[in-house]
Amino acid sequence: MMGERVKGHAAALLAACLFGLMSPMCKLIMQGGNIDGISLALMRVTGSAVLFWIISAFVKSQKIRREDWPSLIAMSLCGIALNQFLYVGGVQYTIPTNASVTSTAIPVFTLLMAALFMGQHICFKRAVGIGIAFTGALTMVLCSAGGDEGEGAMIGDLMCLGSQIFAASYFVFFAHLIARYGVLTLMKWLFTISALVTWPLFSSHLTTVEWAVVTRAEWLSLAYVVCIGTFVCYLVLNYAQGRLAAPVVASYNYVQPVVATVFALVWGMGALTMQSMIATCLILVGVWMVSTGAPAQNPLRPATVRTGLVRLKH
Repeated sequence: MMGERVKGHAAALLAACLFGLMSPMCKLIMQGGNIDGISLALMRVTGSAVLFWIISAFVKSQKIRREDWPSLIAMSLCGIALNQFLYVGGVQYTIPTNASVTSTAIPVFTLLMAALFMGQHICFKRAVGIGIAFTGALTMVLCSAGGDEGEGAMIGDLMCLGSQIFAASYFVFFAHLIARYGVLTLMKWLFTISALVTWPLFSSHLTTVEWAVVTRAEWLSLAYVVCIGTFVCYLVLNYAQGRLAAPVVASYNYVQPVVATVFALVWGMGALTMQSMIATCLILVGVWMVSTGAPAQNPLRPATVRTGLVRLKH
């Protein structure tokens, strides 16, 4: 039993580190201006769908119930399409550190949405945590607006925050599907549906990419985003979730901003300021209070907030 827990902690730490690299990698791909956020998000969604279909050929897959298809489509649009397109688009305009920090706020949005739409009670500690986290988010957005990138960075932060709202809806409104189907079955169909919906809308962006001038570093970063940062990370995270409690796995989210910040600074993708450090600390403290607050009982969906503590990765 202890050995399985150690493996679970190792998997959770590995997933957090790999996810922490996502925002610097995305920024590296887009900073040259040849590949934009929509093109990158489309390649990520489509490439991941292909990979999940390949692995599903070697694993027994569950059949989707007919009555679940409408919910599955809505789940795909919220949890994959809107979440990932907003996140990658936000990274294009803001710095990787900000994008990574905002991605830790899913427990806050999950709890708020559960309270608003599912009647979930919020204890005092979690209420204070929500207030602190939103103060930090507001500070971060205002600091971005006053920085060198001005309004563009502020829009990027808002897009990243918006992506977390859609990610939270994934847990609040579709918990019954998460409980009913395995991760491979869900990921295969969620990415496939998102690819089928977004490809006709945005495939024209790929025709504007000058593929001949894409650098080796950009190709390697793109391979990382699709194969490691999405496909492998989902599998590793699922392994950790099978061996550790949800709040324990969620606690590793705090590793991601550290990893993102270190690599962003090394690669010259932004600088730390006192204001951004204060905003980051406020958000992380708020998320910690929400994640460790006493869970309230909800007869309709007792596991909603607990499930939402485990982040839908970007």
